Amino acid sequence: MSVNVADSIDRQIIDALRTNGRRPFRQIASDLGVSESTVRSRFARLSELGILQVVGLADLHGVGAVEGHVSVQVVGGAARQLAQELAQRAEVKLVAAAIGAADLILDVAFQNLGDFHRFINIELPAYEGVRRIEYVRTGELVKDSYVWAK
Repeated sequence: MSVNVADSIDRQIIDALRTNGRRPFRQIASDLGVSESTVRSRFARLSELGILQVVGLADLHGVGAVEGHVSVQVVGGAARQLAQELAQRAEVKLVAAAIGAADLILDVAFQNLGDFHRFINIELPAYEGVRRIEYVRTGELVKDSYVWAK
C-alpha cells in the first residue's frame, strides 16, 4: 500500500473523526470547506482501504485497568512467530516489530496488577525465543493524541 494514499483533506477528515467519531459529515465538510459528498466518499474510500475505522475507546485507567508497554528481545528469527502468537491474546492491544534494542513492542492492558505481573514474569518468558523483557507500567495519562498537525 502506498504511503501517500491519504492527502491533506483525508488527514483532516481523520482528525475530525479522531476528535469526535460521531461528528456529522455535514459539519466536517463545513469546517473543511468541502462538500458533504466529498467527506462521505473519502470516508468510504479510507474505510475500504482499512486506513480508517471509527470505534469507541475506553479510558483504561478510568475503568481501573493496569496498562503497560513491553519490549521483547527475541532469539534468532522467532520474532514473527512470537508476534503472531502474542497478537492472539486479548490483553495484548498492540504488537509491533521494532528496530533497535527490542524486536517486538507490546502495549498490554490487564484487569489488575497481579495479572500484569503474571504475564511479565511467568507467561511471556515461557514463549519460545524470548530472550529479554523490559516493561513499564503506565500511570497518569498526560497526553493521548494522534492528530496530525495542521
